[in-house]
Amino acid sequence: MMRLDLKYVQDEITALLLGHPELVEDEVLLANSIEGETKAFEFLSRIVRLIGSTQAIISGTADYIGELQERKARLERREHALRTLIFKVMQTAELTKAELPEATLSIRQGGPKVVIVNEREIPDEYMRVRKEPDKTRIKAALSAHEHVNGCVLSNAEPTLAIRTT
Repeated sequence: MMRLDLKYVQDEITALLLGHPELVEDEVLLANSIEGETKAFEFLSRIVRLIGSTQAIISGTADYIGELQERKARLERREHALRTLIFKVMQTAELTKAELPEATLSIRQGGPKVVIVNEREIPDEYMRVRKEPDKTRIKAALSAHEHVNGCVLSNAEPTLAIRTT
């Protein structure tokens, strides 16, 4: 079986078009000729199958990541519960330090934490704001022929659509 690669397929198509330049005038005839006289459609079919298997891997990976995130959250809850258990035992025993073979445990005074009572009352100088371009609004403005400093619309690029149903 012959190995198909992009260069081979491009060379086949180029040779076909050089031998039959009239094909470019009829899109249907061109597609039929490329399908019948080259390995281009076989190559494209292989690529589409690779895209499908890659999408399946992406989906499976996303599911697996979700499962791992759930597991991580469960383990974090477990760790918190175990720490709380240690803290309660040490408090009940009035111990501030316990030296064990595995670790040294100690209860110490923590630092003060900020508690937000009413976020609307916080002065602006104590607020963090994330600033980023709103591309949706910018595109709408540029499409309506409005000027937006620092922005232009690009030329439309061809895109590939793959329908499997």
